[in-house]
Amino acid sequence: MGMKTIRVTLTLGIASLAIQAGQACSACSVADEETRYAYYATTALLSFLPLFMIGGVVFYIAKKGR
Repeated sequence: MGMKTIRVTLTLGIASLAIQAGQACSACSVADEETRYAYYATTALLSFLPLFMIGGVVFYIAKKGR
């Protein structure tokens, strides 16, 4: 087997594992709107939390420097 064949085989194998992991999400297939809203709200909160923390540190340093 050539390097190209091995590379294609590995890429397809990794892609199939990623697809299976994506189907395992418990909140994506839930029918309850309340649970779905909580999932999206928590995802947004945890996505923006590092930005808020960095902003807080920058704000503290700027205020302390005055």
